[in-house]
Amino acid sequence: MKVRDRWERWEALDAAALFVVFDDPDLIRRTMLDGIDPEALPFPVLVDRDRRTYDAWGLARARRRDIWLDPNVYKVYWRLLRAGDKLRPGGTDVYQLGGDFVIAPDGAIAYARPQQRDDRPPVGELLNAAKASRSS
Repeated sequence: MKVRDRWERWEALDAAALFVVFDDPDLIRRTMLDGIDPEALPFPVLVDRDRRTYDAWGLARARRRDIWLDPNVYKVYWRLLRAGDKLRPGGTDVYQLGGDFVIAPDGAIAYARPQQRDDRPPVGELLNAAKASRSS
């Protein structure tokens, strides 16, 4: 929920965020949103059980070896733990990859980064793309 932690920067750009998940809402509340008041979220979390959105955006599924045999995945989790982040349990399908996209005010895709592994972009990178999309 790093986007939430920098929400004032999104608001300064007059930008919005939308999170799309595929798991059951109760599971999302117990895992991804554990300890977070859903009413306090500044953006919607939508549930796409059929993963039509994932298919439409070309979001793939990881191979087992890409998750469990990649030492970089473990390095990411180790860094998060050392930084004091709380690791949340995975959902029902740890192989479904997500992605991060920025849509410009005119509807054009200003930034697209389908996930390869556990490699989400820094929030600053998304903010920069949102800012650039507003000035073009």
